[in-house]
Amino acid sequence: MPRSLSELYVALIKRSFASRFAFSRLTRVPVLKRAIGKAFFDGDDMMILPRDNAARVIDLDIEVDAGRDVVLPSDVLKEMIRGHDGATVMRHCICRDSNGCEDYPRELGCVFLGPGASRIPESLGRRVSTAEALEHVQRCQDAGLVHLIGRNKLDSLWLNTGPKEELLTICNCCPCCCLWKMIPFLDDDLGRSIKPMPGVSVEVGEGCIGCGKCAEGSCFVDAITLSEGRAQINNEMCRACGRCAELCPRGAIVLKFEGDSMDEAVKRLAPLLDGAPLEAAPPKNHG
Repeated sequence: MPRSLSELYVALIKRSFASRFAFSRLTRVPVLKRAIGKAFFDGDDMMILPRDNAARVIDLDIEVDAGRDVVLPSDVLKEMIRGHDGATVMRHCICRDSNGCEDYPRELGCVFLGPGASRIPESLGRRVSTAEALEHVQRCQDAGLVHLIGRNKLDSLWLNTGPKEELLTICNCCPCCCLWKMIPFLDDDLGRSIKPMPGVSVEVGEGCIGCGKCAEGSCFVDAITLSEGRAQINNEMCRACGRCAELCPRGAIVLKFEGDSMDEAVKRLAPLLDGAPLEAAPPKNHG
């Protein structure tokens, strides 16, 4: 039986996945940057949401009680899912499948919203209710995955869903297989289409003893390293996913949330469901 165009794209992605770093380096050649950017990244707006567990280690100039009802980053996703009728959940994560992941569940794939989501072939994804989509997002949190949400032209291409404006992507990424591990190799302009959540930054406090747990493969963009006996964060590269803060045994690495980060994230993402671009993100305060 002939395979759909999407299934052919999946086969191609799996065969070429290991070459994504070499491909991303091509974007640093000006003429290739323009061609590749137009073909695969045009109009991209993706936001990384910090891990909920990391967000419990926060600096808000207030005391956070473990039993208190605190709004967490995943609530941004839940707000988007509740505001849309229906979703498609992928049957597998194409990145973990392609990379042969052995550390994180391959069956926890992306969630897609918008008119384009209904055009995803049943062999690749299944239509689900709002409640099922929310349950899937929670399973991803429990499995240690990081959420990315926004518009990604590449998804509309390989899934053959039509105009990129009609598809909203919610990725659930591991640190070892994520497609966006190629950010350090991409042209800077293209790499900046993957943004941290508004008003969120990561800082290393005085309690750091340089144990190195935060730098042991936890950061998918290699933004944290050890230097002079303590962790150092490359603020230009950091996307504030919070894995390092979650792993720090001394709580020395903290996320800082400035202003109404959660509300700002929802306000910036909501227009994507209507086909509008994200508003420009405010400058990131690195402290």
